[in-house]
Amino acid sequence: MSMLTSGILMLSVLVALLSSFIVGYAIRFMLSQRKKEFAAYELMGMEVKTVRNLFLVENSMIGGAAFLLGSLLGTGLSGLLNQVVQNIFEVTHHYQVLFSLRALGTTFFFFVLMYGFSMLRAAKVIRRQKVIELLYDNQKNEEVGYQPLYRSVLTGLLSLAAMVAGVILLEKALHIQTNEAMLYWSGACLLILAGVYELHRKVPVLLYQLAKRNPRRKYRGENLFFLGQIGRRIQSSGRTMAVVAILLTVSLATMFVGLTMGAGYKANMEAYYPYDAGVAIDAPLTKNSMDSVRSFVEERCEAEDSVTYYLYAVPNEAIEALALSDYNHLREILGLSPVSMSDNEFLIHCDTWNYMDGTRQRLEQQPEITLNGRTLTPAETPILTEPMEQYQMAGTKGYVLVLPDEVASRLSGEKIRLVMKLEDSGYPELKNELKQFLNSGKWQPDIQLGQGLPERVTMGVTVKAWGVANSLTGFTTLSFCGLYLSVIFIILSCSVLAFEQLSAIDRNQKNYAVIDRLGVSGHRQASLIRKELSTVFLIPLFFPIVLTVLLIVGTQFFFGDAILQEGLVLFYGLVTILLFCAIYLTYFGATMFLFRRVILRPEMR
Repeated sequence: MSMLTSGILMLSVLVALLSSFIVGYAIRFMLSQRKKEFAAYELMGMEVKTVRNLFLVENSMIGGAAFLLGSLLGTGLSGLLNQVVQNIFEVTHHYQVLFSLRALGTTFFFFVLMYGFSMLRAAKVIRRQKVIELLYDNQKNEEVGYQPLYRSVLTGLLSLAAMVAGVILLEKALHIQTNEAMLYWSGACLLILAGVYELHRKVPVLLYQLAKRNPRRKYRGENLFFLGQIGRRIQSSGRTMAVVAILLTVSLATMFVGLTMGAGYKANMEAYYPYDAGVAIDAPLTKNSMDSVRSFVEERCEAEDSVTYYLYAVPNEAIEALALSDYNHLREILGLSPVSMSDNEFLIHCDTWNYMDGTRQRLEQQPEITLNGRTLTPAETPILTEPMEQYQMAGTKGYVLVLPDEVASRLSGEKIRLVMKLEDSGYPELKNELKQFLNSGKWQPDIQLGQGLPERVTMGVTVKAWGVANSLTGFTTLSFCGLYLSVIFIILSCSVLAFEQLSAIDRNQKNYAVIDRLGVSGHRQASLIRKELSTVFLIPLFFPIVLTVLLIVGTQFFFGDAILQEGLVLFYGLVTILLFCAIYLTYFGATMFLFRRVILRPEMR
């Protein structure tokens, strides 16, 4: 919890810095809408100081109301946030609203910095601009200047090459195990983000220039008006849309990684730690050797159940075997129902999805096995898939062969295992204590008659409480912070786009009034507004979506087999895109509503 608190606090500082630009943008927008009004006040004899103070007081009231409303909403949502965190750590919880004076004070501090700095800049504009500048500020001539077509094409190709180089560096970084990998990661991210920025600066200009070169399309219907509108947007807001594209790329990437990392690791935790405590020793020891280990654990925490069993070597097969009685005892510890089969049957347990198809194919090719002169056929349900940790405890390769007790007893038990179910799942420090006991010399194991120790003895200790307290905490913190940051970035990006469209609403109102007088119907005007805003919102979205799809495919290719739940990467990739689209379309719909309400006459809306 302390890690998570520190992470959220650091991200909140970053969010406050980014939000200050949005707040400044909003205040500049309000100032631009009222410049003529302030010029009229000054012409009527009001002092500049009074006009400035009027603006500051009004915006202070607006900011104060926003702060109070945000604080109330934040306090209410903190209960939901707390529930999410408690659920991640599997702690019993219920919704509860808690008021934190410290959190309120921190929020107010950031609010004063953000809002105060932006208002001081706006006051400086009022103080320094002359009346004539206030009156005609929004009527300045546009400075239109586009690069030659070949330069736009060349820049676009270089940007695309930079993005490809970034992806190649990412692929190389995945195979480097030293600190050098950080250099590759940093270089890859810089190349990709620089490519995204330049592509979103040049590709819209390139498409605009190509559209203007086609006379038939240019003069069809209202396309000339539409191209003029889009050209002005590209000229005035090109950099803004490119920056928004970078923010959206980061948002989608962090959201996908956060969702996949959290869900994937939690799925793996269920498979890696199904038992409260386990000891795995790849040596032919007697079962009595594990009695002292069991006693050592029971001295520290009460054991509700335990089982000592062998993993048997199967002659001429790259698979280990479990006796049916031991297998059912493991299922009982996990709360699963027992299975039954006849003395001439076998089954395979495989809880690793990427081995499932191969296992089915092997069963189809070899439906019978012969062991010690006895032929066995598959059971009615030949493959079972419940999580049983099959890389150490119930197998070592991701699967295990389950045999009748009589058949298994004739095989060589080359690996021994101890599994325990503990009261309250044990405690994290038990893992180190158990490892120290096994290596201290106090434990004296016995070797089976006629067997010898291998050259290297592999020993493993698993304690579920340790795994949850260490591994899950770190991954969950990263996952939650990634999701938190991605949602904030999406909201900031959409806010910038919305303000960018609304800031030019005066000019658009005049432009649409002209085509209204020329006889363009209200239906066509509404269609033009929808087409214009859709284009502006779509421009910074294209490459972030493409890169996210590539990220999803790459993650599935490189890490899909490591996640012990089939289809999890693709599922959360789809969830990422749908969740992003829901937030993005909400802002688009709100901007469209305000735009149409201001531009169109009431009967046209």
